[in-house]
Amino acid sequence: MIAIAIILALTGLFIAAIHKFWQNIIGWIKKAYEKIKQVLGIAVEGTRTFITNTREGLQNKAKYYSRDKVTKEWQEMVYTKKIDESEVPDYILAKVRTQSIDIEVSTTEELRLAINA
Repeated sequence: MIAIAIILALTGLFIAAIHKFWQNIIGWIKKAYEKIKQVLGIAVEGTRTFITNTREGLQNKAKYYSRDKVTKEWQEMVYTKKIDESEVPDYILAKVRTQSIDIEVSTTEELRLAINA
């Protein structure tokens, strides 16, 4: 009985940590989206998110896609934010650690699931 309570408590802590991580990422992406709209006056039509292991540490990357008002060509804007390893859920950290330096590990699907949860 005590073991079950401990497992449930640890599971709750794990879920809370993942929730906090994604809420931070979602907030950061929303701020960047609003800043793009405000400064450039364009509507973002798509977003992709990544985590990259760089020589300086982990970075979260968000790529925003929009169309140029005049030429109608696609444009990509990339924003990066340094993050601490302790903020990253273990399963994503495991993916990042198996990759070489400066390889982007997509987190777009995980972000979509967190937003829709």
